[in-house]
Order: sequence, then C-alpha cells, then structure tokens
Amino acid sequence: MKIKIFLSAFSLLVVALSFQSCYRDNEEDLYGGNTTCDTTNLVYSGRIQAIIANNCLAGCHSQAAGSAGIILEGYVNLKNEIINGSVMCAIRHEGCSPMPKNSPKMSDCDINNIQRWIDRGYPEN
Repeated sequence: MKIKIFLSAFSLLVVALSFQSCYRDNEEDLYGGNTTCDTTNLVYSGRIQAIIANNCLAGCHSQAAGSAGIILEGYVNLKNEIINGSVMCAIRHEGCSPMPKNSPKMSDCDINNIQRWIDRGYPEN
C-alpha cells in the first residue's frame, strides 16, 4: 500500500515538473529585463527599415515574393499596410495570422519601436 502511494506521488511530481520545462525562446525570456532597447533613429530609413528587413522581407513580403498580396518593402508599401490595420495585430500575435510565419515572435523592443514610429507619424528620414 505504501509503495502504491509513493509511486502515485512520484508520478504526480514528475508530471508537475515536466510543465516547468516549457519556455519561449525569445530575447526577453532568455536574458530577462537586462537587455537594452535601441530607441534611436526611429525613422523608416533607420531602425524601422532594418526591423522589417530582418523579420518580414526574406521570402515573404518583399516586392518579389508578395506573400498573400502583402508587400512591406519600401516606405509607402509599409505605411499603407500599417494603415490598413493588420500589421501590428500580426506582429503582436493578437488575433491575426501571427507573423513572422513559423518563427518566434519579434522581440518586444522591435514591436514597441514600430509602434513608437507609428505614433510619431511614420517619419521617413
């Protein structure tokens, strides 16, 4: 009887501990709040263009690929797609098709920088 109780308790412990091993592989979870977020040069031709190029253009939303008819390459294209409303929803993973597709969510820093850029009126240079 004691062995059955011990085995049951041990099994529950193993199951409970297995849930602790799940994590998300993103910068904030890996390094905590100690990372700095570069908020300089929040104009399209500076930081914003680099964020979009690193996360959206390769094989998906460039002029050449135009996945799902969405082109984010170039200032005018990006601004128009943001005004249409689905870009921030997608990169925040909030009800739209999560982007980048089949990849981890963009860092909070990159998402916040895009939002700050929008809030400042989409400065180009």
